[in-house]
Amino acid sequence: MKTRLLCGVITLLSLSTGVLAGPRDAQWKKVDNAMNQGLPKTAIEELQPIIAGAMADHAYAEAIKAIGRKIALEANIQGNKAEEKILRLQAELDKAPAEMKPAMEAVLAHWYWQYFQQNRWRFMQRTQTAEAPGPDLQTWDLARILTEIDRHYTAALADEKNLKATPVGAYDDLLTKGTVPDRYRPTMFDFLVYEALQFYQAGEQAAVKAEDEFVIDANSPIFADAAEFANWRPVADAHGGQEATGDASPKLRAIRLYQSLLKFHEADADRSAFFDADLARLSYGHNAAVGEDKDEHYKAGLERFIDATTTHVICARAL
Repeated sequence: MKTRLLCGVITLLSLSTGVLAGPRDAQWKKVDNAMNQGLPKTAIEELQPIIAGAMADHAYAEAIKAIGRKIALEANIQGNKAEEKILRLQAELDKAPAEMKPAMEAVLAHWYWQYFQQNRWRFMQRTQTAEAPGPDLQTWDLARILTEIDRHYTAALADEKNLKATPVGAYDDLLTKGTVPDRYRPTMFDFLVYEALQFYQAGEQAAVKAEDEFVIDANSPIFADAAEFANWRPVADAHGGQEATGDASPKLRAIRLYQSLLKFHEADADRSAFFDADLARLSYGHNAAVGEDKDEHYKAGLERFIDATTTHVICARAL
């Protein structure tokens, strides 16, 4: 199963070409021709009217792609440093209209995440200190860059109401289609939640685990039926009924995102998005939960899921 990809991230970093079909088709051809001829400054000049036109037409996905391409070209001229691209995108994000910010925040978070992955050994070797790191990300420790990535994914999902009302197809210019229909990720809220989940479920988070880090118990509702899981208050269960909404644990963030997806799609006539989120949280529970009976709880959860999805194609994945 392959879902949509944030092609802006891949395309902008690799500078691969590709013409968009639309009112600015001829202008994009000029950009590609300049790049194929090794004329990055000319390509940047050709991108300016595309950005202006896309912004005027509210073609925000195309505008983001053009801005990202321009940033990548400018940074390449300056030495092709990833941190240069990040700083330029942050500057563009600060002045972008509200409608563009969620997707741009996600791209920026992804660029930080790629920067970390390319320099993982450096971050792992740096000692965390009590002094707050400065603005130069080359001096950041592991905790600082993970916090920054979290901040941008949180910002990307902040306008939840509008994201839920925005069809994922509205961003066809920016997102590469996968092998499954959009009904599995019908809105930009769905798409951005799964983008964030890739980060919160990553193994590097364990390197900065606090002493009181939240632990997912295999006997908790992580493997329960969807309704019980969606209404689970994990921190309240662990602290005598007191919910700590500000807890920054990546595991808690992941649980709450899965709960948001299930609640969002619980009444959908098409059950694809709901079932997909439910199966994904069971898989996450198997990877993240602890306890001697984890495999048994996971298997019971899968069997319950299979019984509920016998008429849907997703049942085969659970089987």
